[in-house]
Amino acid sequence: MSRRFFAALIAAVAIMNPTPALASAEPSLPAACTVGGIAIPEGQPAPANIPVVVSCFDSVEEAEDFIGDGAPGDFEQLYPRGTNARAAAAATVMVGKIWTGTSRSGSVLIHWGSGNGCSGATYGFPSLGSGWNNNVRSAEGFNNCWSSQYDGASYSGFVVTCTPYCGSLGALAAKTSSVVYRPVGTFG
Repeated sequence: MSRRFFAALIAAVAIMNPTPALASAEPSLPAACTVGGIAIPEGQPAPANIPVVVSCFDSVEEAEDFIGDGAPGDFEQLYPRGTNARAAAAATVMVGKIWTGTSRSGSVLIHWGSGNGCSGATYGFPSLGSGWNNNVRSAEGFNNCWSSQYDGASYSGFVVTCTPYCGSLGALAAKTSSVVYRPVGTFG
């Protein structure tokens, strides 16, 4: 199935069934989804109205190839100023992954952005979306990023920082509602 179909399917399920899943039941998710973010330089405020751009795939390899190819279609939604495909491919970078299972198991949500990872920049994801909210059990940061998992939306509540990997989130397992990727050495 196409990545666009999966993204539409996830949105449709969320609309048709707004009741949250029981904490013990894992919702059916695609093998891998990607979500893009905007790099915020240190000390700068986040821009308003950043779109949530999600694509889903049948395998982790497909999702990683999509990011490596410049996240075509998704990149243009985040950066609408007409960046060409070659520049987009050079600009996309994976900043982290979160999994529904412990020790890198289950479905994975891969966070990506533009630039050089967390070298002088932060990437924030104030919500995780349907199926991912309160369903994360392991996490890892990439490209000079540490991952901070929050139990509240918009970076509120209890936080666990993975430096860069957490095989289990301990007390925060199945409670993550937002994620921030910061430069190595920076705690949430």
